[in-house]
Amino acid sequence: MIERLARNGKGYVRIELWGYSPERFLNLCSAREIEIWDIRCNADGRYECCMLLRDFRQIRPLVRKAGVRLSIRARAGLPFFLHKNRRRWWYGAGICAFFLFLYIMSLFIWDIRIEGEYHYTRDTLLQFLASMDVESGTLKARLDCGELEEALRAAFPEITWVSAGISGNRLFIRVKENEVLSRIPEKEETPSDLVAAKSGVITSMVVRSGTARTAVGQEVEEGQVLVEGRVSIVGDNGEELRAYLIPADGDVTARIVETYEKEIPLFHEARTATGRERSGAYIRIGPWSFTFLMPAGGNGEWDYFMEERQLTLFSDFCLPVYLGNIRGREMVSYEKNYGQEELAGLAQMINEQTVKNLEEKGVHILENNDRIETSPSGWRIIGRLVTEQSIVRRAPVEEKGLME
Repeated sequence: MIERLARNGKGYVRIELWGYSPERFLNLCSAREIEIWDIRCNADGRYECCMLLRDFRQIRPLVRKAGVRLSIRARAGLPFFLHKNRRRWWYGAGICAFFLFLYIMSLFIWDIRIEGEYHYTRDTLLQFLASMDVESGTLKARLDCGELEEALRAAFPEITWVSAGISGNRLFIRVKENEVLSRIPEKEETPSDLVAAKSGVITSMVVRSGTARTAVGQEVEEGQVLVEGRVSIVGDNGEELRAYLIPADGDVTARIVETYEKEIPLFHEARTATGRERSGAYIRIGPWSFTFLMPAGGNGEWDYFMEERQLTLFSDFCLPVYLGNIRGREMVSYEKNYGQEELAGLAQMINEQTVKNLEEKGVHILENNDRIETSPSGWRIIGRLVTEQSIVRRAPVEEKGLME
């Protein structure tokens, strides 16, 4: 393949030989290291072969010496193509302009890939990069990957490892986030009590500092002191000699009943497709975008869906050109009663969202019940969750009865 490309680049001719001794001519060419290939002998005794253009210009003495005659059957290669199209200079100008365009595009970043993000979203990281003037269309020569890595680690404490690199005209950023807390909570130094944030029945209690005022199995009300931040020193006679105020510390969990209620109107707006569709195309080149859509008829609303992809020439060579397909469906709206299946699905969705919010706070669900009732305005969804959760919150300790 490489040899064939080299021959086409230098140019070659296919010649026909006949006369006194074509074999002697071929031997003379071999002796002078003139390359000849694809030799054929026709039925009439004439020979055909190929040779490079530069060698063809040197064979006249050999032709006379061998007593042969020759004619050119075909010409091929770049030199003949350029000579044939010497008046069509715009061909060459177009090819040069194309490669110049590719070279200019290769000087910029046209795509940013981020991998490994979890706590920080892609949009958050892209906004930070934009604040550093790192975005699509940034000149690659202005980028310092080492400086970019340090800036990301400094701006986002949860990111422990960053790798930034350029491949083609893509910027690859790979991050690894810390799976544990990035900092230790500060120790509480102000004297305080632990009080109940909610009413419930205590299921477990661990006191690390302070004086317990409740016990496991006891029912407590919201605001009741659970662990007092006041420590007393008692004498042999049972009388208090001295008291100190400290920050109470401990873990108290309780069984708590959580309830929720959601009013649902009798009617709701529903939308359905009419069956009419329209399609179109979308193209975005840098900051400019163009949309082409088929004409729409009817008086309904249209929902559009678009699939976009960036134009790439090679795996990591992107262009600032985005192509998209647009599909539209005509929709009509109308009032509709809630059916039993719809109400059940809505109740399940509300229940799942409530449970999810509680579990994200570390709440353990023991029982989960809900029901649907009628109300004057429509429907009412009522839920009851029995949970086990921490109920402690801090409150200022009462400074009374202190002894010096």
